Amino acid sequence: MEVRPGDLEACDPEFQRRHAGWITKAVRTWFRADIQGMEHLPDGPFVGVGNHSGGVLIPDTLLWVGTYHTSGRKPPMVTLAHDGMFDAYPKRLASALAKLGAVRARKEIAAEALRRGFAVQVYPGGDHDACRPFSRRNEIVFAGRKGYVELAREAGVPIVPVVSVGAHEALVVLSDGASLAKRLGLDRRFRLKAFPITLCLPWGIWLGPLPGYLPLPAKMSLRVLPPISAEGGDIDAIDARVRASMQRAADELARRRRFPWIG
Repeated sequence: MEVRPGDLEACDPEFQRRHAGWITKAVRTWFRADIQGMEHLPDGPFVGVGNHSGGVLIPDTLLWVGTYHTSGRKPPMVTLAHDGMFDAYPKRLASALAKLGAVRARKEIAAEALRRGFAVQVYPGGDHDACRPFSRRNEIVFAGRKGYVELAREAGVPIVPVVSVGAHEALVVLSDGASLAKRLGLDRRFRLKAFPITLCLPWGIWLGPLPGYLPLPAKMSLRVLPPISAEGGDIDAIDARVRASMQRAADELARRRRFPWIG
């Protein structure tokens, strides 16, 4: 059977060992990043749930995935990613990201990964989150998506919140363009919920998904929170608990920052 980028079988531990280290070092150096709370990670499979920022580059995701892969922890981890990463990116880039552990955001793929003993990292907010306006850069935005709770409950694994602050200062999102995306039918045809207006280098003001950009050297902080059980209670209540814990952590991390690109 042919293995395509985005399939679980496309993950390549050897490729991760060769490349995750230098990628993580580059991201940590450029963004002066600090990572806290690694001691909260469980020894077995889990569903990691995070916020992610910075539009198309999502540097906080690169930081977290690279840090996890180079930490020597078990289990191995895969990250659910938008179809566009595999269908619209250049083939070599899509292949490299798949080898690093990016898989298509399909429930059946995530469930199979958990059954095989992987940890699964998810970003429920998707492009709502990655393209939120600069004024909301420290908000946790899941856009009402709660499937991660059901995924963890059905697999019998805990939820591990992973919070990041700072990556949304790598560029300035003036507007998420959600209403424009809906009017253009992009949500139906391409699963794009945002069509942002951004201010970034070297493009200046840009409308729509960026073809990459030069990130500003914002300081980035990432914190792993204690696991939360997905058992018992209803899904809405567990989702509310996860988001509340993440927002408290994001607010605390943001208060420690003196000013964008300096703090």
